[in-house]
Amino acid sequence: MCTQLEGYIVIRARLVETALPAGSRDPQVLISWILDSLGLVRSRGDTKSTAEGLGGINKIMSQCFMTEPKSGWTASEISDITGISSTGVHHQLVKLSDSGLLSSRSIGGKRTYMINGGSFSNAAEIIGSNSLVIIRQRLRILVEHVSDSSERMVVKGEEESLPFRIDIVGLTPKMIDDELVQLSIDLGFSGDRIRLGDNLHVELLKVLAKSNKPMGITDLMEETGGSRARVGRILDRMRCAGLLERAVVASRLDVDIFSGLLRQYRARGMDWLVGRGGLSRLPKKVRESLTEDLEKGSHTLEKMSDSIGDLSINEKRVMLNMLGGRVPLGYRVTGSTGEDVMRSILIGLERVISRITTISGRLDDVISKLD
Repeated sequence: MCTQLEGYIVIRARLVETALPAGSRDPQVLISWILDSLGLVRSRGDTKSTAEGLGGINKIMSQCFMTEPKSGWTASEISDITGISSTGVHHQLVKLSDSGLLSSRSIGGKRTYMINGGSFSNAAEIIGSNSLVIIRQRLRILVEHVSDSSERMVVKGEEESLPFRIDIVGLTPKMIDDELVQLSIDLGFSGDRIRLGDNLHVELLKVLAKSNKPMGITDLMEETGGSRARVGRILDRMRCAGLLERAVVASRLDVDIFSGLLRQYRARGMDWLVGRGGLSRLPKKVRESLTEDLEKGSHTLEKMSDSIGDLSINEKRVMLNMLGGRVPLGYRVTGSTGEDVMRSILIGLERVISRITTISGRLDDVISKLD
């Protein structure tokens, strides 16, 4: 389940939420799903049937470990049965062991591998319990950095469904002085290609952990100096891990509505605004105030804000959409406190673990009936 590095235990697992194999009892489908959920398939290119890619992992699992889950296998035996090179077998065994799916011990001078706990269900239980313990311990650092703020969560978050994904890495000897930098890297926020000295992911994390309101991507770019593309990718990784969510930037709504009203009035006139522009949906007093100011040429942001001040965030969203504008969305951590943020991450992690446990049990059942 883990590897040894200079006397220290290193546990590495990437847990990824993937679509369940609805009702399938095909062992190849089930093992492929488990490998996907453990992050052992890193790209579309890996899905090709090559000895060194996903095909190699599938061969190792189906031709060896799935035939006799409680038996031990050496690398040379696996290489002989599957036809995969010794180097290829070693590479795959390291990944499978680090993920927790396999365990190993030295017998007679040879390292022997088996399914962790002797069954896929047991392996899933071990992976799940270790992952939860590790993530709770590691996230204590993050909890300390998140400022308490009830104001942060006043606006309802967007209801978006993103597949959960997070890296689980047990604490290793100190490689980086800043513990938050090391944590962010270990959780996968820096991406697969880590650039030494590039701490944009941590700068974003620190800014958002201290912010009392959702921040737009432009504001985050200005705060950190990162490009839109890089900042966007890092934010998406954090959202997939349950650390961040998107919410309306309320302070921008009035500004965008003001610009939209003025633009559409000049381009299409009052009749369009009242009709297709959506002003007819507003309370009479609000509508008359807006139209009067536009026609008199006294339309200002301050006056407009006063006119629509009693409208809810939702009503303002609809108004902006009717005017052809885009609702300004920003990013925030997923809770008023660090403990709330940790709970959000744990909910996603527990959901993935539950799925892996379910499919592992189904695979054990299928294998037992094949004997």
